Amino acid sequence: MHQPSPAEPSAHGAADDSSTPPSRLCMQRLLFCIEPFETLAAASWGWRLTGLSISFLLLVGVSFALLSLADRINASGMVITRFMARSQAPLTAHFYPPAARNQITVLMYDPAFLDSSRSNWPIPYGDHADWLLRISSNPNARPRAIMVDVTFGQERDDPTLPQLQEALCTIQNDYGVPVFLAALASVNDGALYVRKGLSPTHPTDGRTCFTLVDVGYEADPLDRLVWNYPMTRHLGPNGWLDGAAANDTTPTLRSAAMRIAQDAAGLNLGVTTPPMALVWGLRTPDLSMRPALLNYCREGITQWSRLVPGVVRDVFSNEPSGSICPYHTTLSMSQVASLEEDVLRPLLANRFVMVGAFVPGYNDLINAPIHGLIPGIYMHAMALDNLLTYGDHYKLSTDWADLWTTPELIKAALAAVAAIYVVHLAWSLARRRLLAWQTFMDWRTSIPGLAWYERKHSLSRRTLKLLLDMLAWLLKRMAQTAAALLLVAYLQSEFRIGMLPVVELVTMTLVAEGLDAMARIRRFISGEDDKPASTPASPDITQEQAKKESA
Repeated sequence: MHQPSPAEPSAHGAADDSSTPPSRLCMQRLLFCIEPFETLAAASWGWRLTGLSISFLLLVGVSFALLSLADRINASGMVITRFMARSQAPLTAHFYPPAARNQITVLMYDPAFLDSSRSNWPIPYGDHADWLLRISSNPNARPRAIMVDVTFGQERDDPTLPQLQEALCTIQNDYGVPVFLAALASVNDGALYVRKGLSPTHPTDGRTCFTLVDVGYEADPLDRLVWNYPMTRHLGPNGWLDGAAANDTTPTLRSAAMRIAQDAAGLNLGVTTPPMALVWGLRTPDLSMRPALLNYCREGITQWSRLVPGVVRDVFSNEPSGSICPYHTTLSMSQVASLEEDVLRPLLANRFVMVGAFVPGYNDLINAPIHGLIPGIYMHAMALDNLLTYGDHYKLSTDWADLWTTPELIKAALAAVAAIYVVHLAWSLARRRLLAWQTFMDWRTSIPGLAWYERKHSLSRRTLKLLLDMLAWLLKRMAQTAAALLLVAYLQSEFRIGMLPVVELVTMTLVAEGLDAMARIRRFISGEDDKPASTPASPDITQEQAKKESA
């Protein structure tokens, strides 16, 4: 069967004209294929595949250009990408394996604890000692390790400080439970420090009583959310730098999660460990014993509807409001005294117990993409969960500066843009088939109530067309968003990189599609914008009538 070549008349009315410059003619032949389903009979398969490739590469180029432009003009222009990333986070969480969730328990100093113990914050050092001994003294419920996310940096007059020092030494040496104590880093020498009177080694016999861990982090500068987690850092000439120091005189600080994973869990992560792209979990544990501090949040459960991106799902569903509860089992410190031993034992025994505080006046809060504002101890717990789950293949934090040195970032970016492009092609084909469905025209004119539609200048007709066009535009963008974000969520489980840069590119690709950038580029290159506008024929005029009028 004869296949028309691009030089033959096409759906756009182009023909092989000797007056057309060769470069313009060649470009027109390729551009016939950029919208392939609108010119299906106008080109051979070779031209179509070439056009598809060019169109896809143009879309990638336009997306990167918009991404660079938004970043250079104003950083706030990137906020839309973070909105999309926040919609993406629950999808990624659905693919996060829960294997390590029940290895971690969070204990919280909270208002219920202060009320039950008739204490004020900060509580005496001796009270810290008593409660830490209580959760570690039972040999049948002994934790695997304890982290205390309370920085004892400021000095205050409290004679019970030696009790805390002795308790920490007893827990680590007599009970065999490693203790990790949160500490702040000095901006003078880059070392971790605690107040005088507390020492990692016993002042008299030299025993190791606890390990200081770095709890510093930097929230995202655009949305203040925690997307990344530092592993090692050191003080450089102009501030803090990721990675190990180049010399022995500058301390290399290891984060809390990294220290616990290496020293207590026995993971081999190396020394110069790059930052982590933190994957937040969604499926919360049993909330039957949750403390009062979590009454504000709702259960995070796995539902098929949750696989639809939030930015799309919110248009059609009315889900319960409120943040999702944190990923790990949480108890108030007051429950350590009130729960039966048989109930408390499985929540402490051989678990990594993370002790934090959520009390008035203690503003150790972070903003998580899924959970909102939560105490900072949950960030360290989630980072430790990532390390226990992925080991030395935890997700690496990346950005576009690493594009040419990170093959997985290139693959993920191209795959995500391809998902949007495939939906575009499928939508174009479906639209072409629908417009060719002549029976639609037949039953439309047979319904008396639609007689107004035959009046081409009717306001009702123009309004209906506008609404249908807007609905079609919205449905197409939603389909493209769902396809891209679902693919990104899957790629996050397969690749060893964080997907935040990919979501940024997906956002800009959707912007390019929403602005109809590809069609504008095609019209510009083909010179269609230079042609004088012709009066379009009414859809109610038949093709034969149009030919007579043109003759």
